[in-house]
Amino acid sequence: MPTPVVKLFSSQEHGHLLPDIAAIHAACILQDQTIATFLPPLEDSKIRKLWEDMAREVDLGIRFISILLNKSEPGTKAKGSELVGVVTLSMPYSETGSFRGFVKKLFVSPNYRGRGASRVLMDHLETEAFERGKTLMMIDTEVGSAAEKVYPRLGYTEIGRVPRYGISPAGGLKDEVFFYKHLQKGGIGQ
Repeated sequence: MPTPVVKLFSSQEHGHLLPDIAAIHAACILQDQTIATFLPPLEDSKIRKLWEDMAREVDLGIRFISILLNKSEPGTKAKGSELVGVVTLSMPYSETGSFRGFVKKLFVSPNYRGRGASRVLMDHLETEAFERGKTLMMIDTEVGSAAEKVYPRLGYTEIGRVPRYGISPAGGLKDEVFFYKHLQKGGIGQ
């Protein structure tokens, strides 16, 4: 795999990748049975609209999106085939919790799993979050998922579990596990 690079998503520079980001989202639902907003049969237009809405939130400053790309040829636009993964941080307005960020939609293409892409994306997300004054990260995933094992390795602490939290693409209700992490200078990504 070429050396990947993380970029902050901007509509101007990366808007053309939204269908590819949506495709990775769909692959995670279909291949991993991930609880990720939609249930099969999937409609590409619904997933694309979700990502278009999140791109608008980037423009509003209440979210950022980190994308991991295999290096493009210098001076060329990134191609969808170079997209390795994506993660977002939601930063909703709150006077009482302006330091909180909510990690959402950490997806890695099935073609690039097991190569450290999640760690690279989360390290970038945490650095960007800290620079924006976000020092408390919140994240959740379904119990029994690969992500449940990844987050503690990235320094996240389990808060607790909610039984029967979400409908699985495989059918039935699944439990959800919630994590947090306090970010501090020098301790990001550790």
